[in-house]
Amino acid sequence: MALATRNEILEEDGPTSLDFNSPSVGILAQRFPGPGKCQVLDLGAPAESTVGFFAGSACKLYVEDLHRFLIAPEEKRKGDADEDPAQVITDALSYGPVARFDLVLGWDLFSYMEPSVVKLLMAHIGRSCRPGTLLFITASTGAMIPGAPARMTMTRLGRLHYQSDPRGPHISNPRFSPTALESMMPGFRLLHSFLLGDKMQEFLFSYT
Repeated sequence: MALATRNEILEEDGPTSLDFNSPSVGILAQRFPGPGKCQVLDLGAPAESTVGFFAGSACKLYVEDLHRFLIAPEEKRKGDADEDPAQVITDALSYGPVARFDLVLGWDLFSYMEPSVVKLLMAHIGRSCRPGTLLFITASTGAMIPGAPARMTMTRLGRLHYQSDPRGPHISNPRFSPTALESMMPGFRLLHSFLLGDKMQEFLFSYT
């Protein structure tokens, strides 16, 4: 399965922990937590803060922890050259065919996937989206990114928390443009793009 190349570029010491005022999280806080029912697909790892974000609503949260399946260490993927990427994605996502999502949380995972893999993933997820389903993703603005995705959470106060361990290999940041992202995600169109200081950018897409 073709994923981002993990070239050893540089090493840094100590974890990175950042908090951002997030306009996108503010938009989501106004739209989702509340009395209305909704279904949310979280492609990241389980996070208490994110679960708490939806605690006051009737939202059903599907947490897939996609990083464990699609961005595995190289040694775990040896011998998988003939494996069908579409089947890998199908096997990795555990939600059933009746799921209909109102929000997809993609975090920074797309920066670690080849465009062809993102396209297969989002085509699969798109079959469970409604018109107006939102997709929230983030991206570092730096030239290099840590070799593994960050742990990201959000709060109802409109804050986005980013934590990563920069020790170890770094890889080149693909720095996908909004146009490039749209080309990888059939049916999704950009609604908003926000620059968070000089380190992070976030995007909200809508499924049409």
